[in-house]
Amino acid sequence: MLTESLLEDNIAMCVKDENKRVLEQNEQCRQICGDCVGQSCEKGCMELYADDKSHQWKDWGSRIYKNKQIHGSFFDVTLLCSEKHIITFLQPLKEKYEMALAYYRSKGLTRRETEVVSMTIRGVSNADICEQLAISRATLRTHLNNVYRKFRDLGETPDFIPANRVHG
Repeated sequence: MLTESLLEDNIAMCVKDENKRVLEQNEQCRQICGDCVGQSCEKGCMELYADDKSHQWKDWGSRIYKNKQIHGSFFDVTLLCSEKHIITFLQPLKEKYEMALAYYRSKGLTRRETEVVSMTIRGVSNADICEQLAISRATLRTHLNNVYRKFRDLGETPDFIPANRVHG
C-alpha cells in the first residue's frame, strides 16, 4: 500500500544507512537523483541534512524542509532519521505551483503582480525578488499589498502566499 500511495502521489522515496549509502529508492527518486543504490549520497536532501544545525540529536527525529530546490525542481522534503537509517520523501511542487499561478491569473492581477506572486510561492526571498525584478523593497511591498487588497475586495484569502510576506 505504501508503494502504491507514493506512486499515485508522485512522491519520491529513498532509504539510506547511517553512512548515507543508498539502500533503496523508488522510481520517482531514480528519476530525480539517478540510480544511486549502493552509492554514498551527499547531494540534494543530504545537503539539507548536513547543513541543518537545529536538531539536538543529529541522527534522530523528523525534519521537514518546505519549498526546497533539489536537482533543478522544487519539493517539500521530509527526512525521518534514526541511528541506522535516513528515509527521504520528496513531494513535487511543480503541479501545485501551476495550480497556484492559474488561480492568481484568474483574479485579475497585473503582469508584475503575477511575477511577484510566482516568485513568492516558489520561496524566493524578498531581497532576491527585488534584485531579480530591479525594484525597491517599498515597490515589492506595494505589489504584495495590492494582491492582498484585491483578494480582500473579492472576499477571499490568497492561500498560496504566506501572510508574513506582505511585511517581509
